[in-house]
Amino acid sequence: HQCIEDLALMRVIPNMVVIQPCDDIQTREVIECIADYHGPCYVRLGRSAVETVYDEDMDFQIGKGNVLRAGKKVAIIACGIMVEQALAAYDMLKEKGYEPTVVDMHTIKPIDEELLVSLAENHDLFVTCEEHSVIGGLGSAVAEVLGKKAPRKIAMVGMQDTFGESGKPAQLLEKYGMTAKDIVKAVEENI
Repeated sequence: HQCIEDLALMRVIPNMVVIQPCDDIQTREVIECIADYHGPCYVRLGRSAVETVYDEDMDFQIGKGNVLRAGKKVAIIACGIMVEQALAAYDMLKEKGYEPTVVDMHTIKPIDEELLVSLAENHDLFVTCEEHSVIGGLGSAVAEVLGKKAPRKIAMVGMQDTFGESGKPAQLLEKYGMTAKDIVKAVEENI
């Protein structure tokens, strides 16, 4: 539960599905879904408690991101525990006059290319948020899609090419710049 390179490692394995759910309800749906899936799957689970994002009737689909807040100009793309931080950042940004879109991109591979390209039609800035190295993880996956199909400015909130360490989750998010206020800062510095 302390690895920050695992999503990148799993993404390079051919035919591997890579998923990082954001809450307990989605985790249950993911496990039920992959039980019927024919092929290898990697599900990344965090160790800390998180707020519930989804209702019991959520519909999980491999490779389909979920728009949690619809907005304009800025798209915040998050996975795992960072979805909670992205939603908190949304509230903070809204108070400052911004109205970003927030997406739970639970499936890192195959990533929802269709959703990213459609967001690029009316969003100038993409901010990825992950509790993982920005190299090879969600940030890289989003950059790969946008670079090929719809170039846009990207800022990446996550581990910045450094090793992690042990500690209390909230303290580590603060130390490595992965809190809601860091997401807000990334938006404001890049818009």
